Amino acid sequence: MMSRSLENMTALVTGASSGIGRATASLLARSKARVALVGRRQAALEELATECGSLASAYPCDMTDDTQLKGLATRLQADFARIDILVHSAGIIKLGRTETSPVADLDAQYAANVRGPYILTQLLLPLLRAVSGQIVFVNSLITRVNNTGGRGSYAATQQAVHSIANALRDEVNEAGVRVTTIFPGTTATQRQVNLHEISGKRYDPDRMLQPEDVAEAVLFALTIGRTAEITDLYLRPMLKPLV
Repeated sequence: MMSRSLENMTALVTGASSGIGRATASLLARSKARVALVGRRQAALEELATECGSLASAYPCDMTDDTQLKGLATRLQADFARIDILVHSAGIIKLGRTETSPVADLDAQYAANVRGPYILTQLLLPLLRAVSGQIVFVNSLITRVNNTGGRGSYAATQQAVHSIANALRDEVNEAGVRVTTIFPGTTATQRQVNLHEISGKRYDPDRMLQPEDVAEAVLFALTIGRTAEITDLYLRPMLKPLV
């Protein structure tokens, strides 16, 4: 029977301030992992750390700032004997058509969604290799969507980080490191509240995935027997949006 306990393991979760990252960090703490909560909003991280108890601690960091990322890696190595799990759940989305969207929006998404996770993975890979750890990228079901009009630059970053995850898997499997990508469909988060407001569509969270659903998928991937590796896990809401 699969054990759900992550006792004696240390997990780092980015984007832990809210949404899927927050739900994932909370679930990992309940599964007895020590959790490093990474995000930009210190107050939100500290609030979550208090909720999670002694197993969680806040590490404010801007994933687009190289200096902060290096400082984060240094702090983690000082504070923890090991890093077993790295969950990438931070990211941003900018809407806009290719013809008119500012290049700055493309750059911002690339920095947050691709470059930051790439650098943090590089910095922590020696620690993860040392314990045959696990890396999870929370991506997006947009990689399977046919019509990405108005979301092309965001979709491009998600395809890019998927390619990075696939290459990484080929490079680290021999060291016993597992790499999983989770692809959630529409999830009831503040991001979706904002996107629905922009598009003028009805926001119906009961017909969406919940952040806790995605967190459960992450935990499942982390706790499956070590003779197996979940490479890509796709989730979508059971119910379809009402028109």
